[in-house]
Amino acid sequence: MPHIRIESFDLPAMPFEKEGIRFLWYAENIEHPGEGMIGAESAGVPFLLQVKPKDGTILIKAEKISRPSPNTLVKKALQALIETTKPKVLFSNIANVDQAKLKEPLPCLKEIGTFDAASLPDKPVWIEVGFGSGRHLLHQAKAHPEVHLIGLEIHRPSLEQVMRRIDLEGLENVWVIDYDARLFMELLPSDRIERIFVHFPVPWDKKPHRRVISDAFLSESMRVLKPGGTLELRTDSENYFQYAMEVFTKPKRVKLTLEKNLEGAVRSKYEDRWRRMEKNIYEIHVESLESSPEKVVAGSFAFPEAPSIRALYARKPVKAWVEPGCFVHVERFYAINEKEGLIRVALGSVDRPEHKYVLIRGSKAAYYPEAPVPTSTNLEAHKILTEWMHAECD
Repeated sequence: MPHIRIESFDLPAMPFEKEGIRFLWYAENIEHPGEGMIGAESAGVPFLLQVKPKDGTILIKAEKISRPSPNTLVKKALQALIETTKPKVLFSNIANVDQAKLKEPLPCLKEIGTFDAASLPDKPVWIEVGFGSGRHLLHQAKAHPEVHLIGLEIHRPSLEQVMRRIDLEGLENVWVIDYDARLFMELLPSDRIERIFVHFPVPWDKKPHRRVISDAFLSESMRVLKPGGTLELRTDSENYFQYAMEVFTKPKRVKLTLEKNLEGAVRSKYEDRWRRMEKNIYEIHVESLESSPEKVVAGSFAFPEAPSIRALYARKPVKAWVEPGCFVHVERFYAINEKEGLIRVALGSVDRPEHKYVLIRGSKAAYYPEAPVPTSTNLEAHKILTEWMHAECD
């Protein structure tokens, strides 16, 4: 992750702009003075830089929740900050930023905050969950130009590597999205997708709640798949295979196809390794058997007029709200001034929460860098958060 370590830090007055990077405000952690967040924007993409004292020095790096793609945007922001403040730099991994292979977001990258399923091309749509090196995703895109592929990947280096390949090879039928597949499925219309690939997911044997395959994921996959469409799982893990079979056979009606140690369309580098180790490779196909009604989720993530950040901090919740089906945890408070600031929150489903900031500027509040996925669970959690923010404000 791009970062710099400096001896001391004196921020200039904000907002200011340097080399196309806009530095908008600085918000200090109310409970830990010296820590804070810098609100920045590059190429129209908003993100945060985290400022954190460490061992008598100051570390400045990309904040994880808002981290943009490509990483070059963060590197350029850190470089602009150094050139403006001229600190003594003790360590930096942003060298050669001007020679970066990927300088700006490419058209194939779709931001989850602005994703609109209505913009899907009028052609068959296939989805790959966790595309890794991209071998399978790119193979399918080149072999099937009549199909539109969506690749989901939360590992940033893999995402950027595949973006470069898409650009170099001139592929126009691939989108890549940096987002949790378990949440992304809920954005899609029913009966719209033809194939979903989940190849060699992390087994998470010690944290099974983090697995992609689950009852909820299967239900959403069957909803978005057309009748006859398939969810395809490939795994080398005996535990994951047994677990997936339990999940896939729970529905009252199900059609499964199982293959063992047969060749797929293309091998990943990991599959090459596992075959050399003579591990078994399982492939399960789950077919969608019927049409699904359209999913209707009504609600808004808007906030009423916001209290001041100091007033909200004064009644910081001592614990998370846990309701049937959802939860909200108000985690940290950052003050831009006495009235404005950031609140870090976790909300939604307990087993797949969304982490967001609520940005208060003037009397307005909004999620930052974008609103949560519009699911019924997240909307219920938003109601809880809104009720807390506006309690005792009458």
